[in-house]
Amino acid sequence: MTRISIVLITLALNLVLVPAPTWAGELQVKEITASSVLRDKEKGITYGPEQMLDQHSSTMWVEGEGSAGLGTYLSVKFDGEVELKKIRIWAGCFLDKEFWGRHNRIKAVEIKFPDFTNSGRLELEDKMEPQWLVLPEVKRVSSLKIYIRDFYKGSTWNDTPITAIQFFDSKGQEGPVEGLSASASSVYTDDYGSYDAQKAVDGWLDTYWIEGGASGVGEFLDLKLKSQQTLKRFGISVGNGETESFFRGANRASSVTLRFSDGSTQSFKLSDKPELQVFEMAQVTTSTIRLTIDKVIQGSSNNDLYVGEVRFWN
Repeated sequence: MTRISIVLITLALNLVLVPAPTWAGELQVKEITASSVLRDKEKGITYGPEQMLDQHSSTMWVEGEGSAGLGTYLSVKFDGEVELKKIRIWAGCFLDKEFWGRHNRIKAVEIKFPDFTNSGRLELEDKMEPQWLVLPEVKRVSSLKIYIRDFYKGSTWNDTPITAIQFFDSKGQEGPVEGLSASASSVYTDDYGSYDAQKAVDGWLDTYWIEGGASGVGEFLDLKLKSQQTLKRFGISVGNGETESFFRGANRASSVTLRFSDGSTQSFKLSDKPELQVFEMAQVTTSTIRLTIDKVIQGSSNNDLYVGEVRFWN
């Protein structure tokens, strides 16, 4: 059995998993298990299916077969009977573009339901983006199984990961606004990773924009929407949430101000925690947002400010 690179293993060891919030239209998963799981005994790492629910790009389920995992399945139980219509899936290793290409990616799945019906073959494109599996009609179920039926071959390893998965009812997704582009007043640079502004709007809680100035006070993110939209909620995760010591060691924003394209502003006081914090906004229609760091909590070991994710809802 091949193994995920040491880079991925190190990240998985360091991460503190926090519950991922769900949105209107998203179905709550009560339990998710797999017929096969990759376990690295040397590193003490298990790539279990529950890791698909944490919104982290560096944690994922990886099948544990000696091949690509064809016929391997996920068992999903919901919190009661639900009306399932769509599944959103991040097929492959989304740690970065290189790792995505080096691992197998799922090409097709089949969903089996408790009433002995099935979805037939559902195809996925070979692209590093979240994709939708849409059922032809709403299915009322309390559980299901998802089988791997085909795959795109990775260039290096014969392991097949899924980084994230979500389930939605017939109301569709009422999740965060997608397609934001971001730039920043400054960016921290080193030889070990990329911490540019786009990391704050990439959908993952464990990738970070790090400012390149002093404490972070007065630094800002400029965010551009694909089109003018009406926004009602704002979310942000602050600090380096990989471990508690990393979180306490780095600077965290405690107050931010949002400036919109009409010139109006709204300010928010933040709690000192790594989880995504979501706030109700005074409804505003805008095409751009400038998020400015007003106040920070000083880290115990360094003077770098981290922002994990910024989200908006309409």
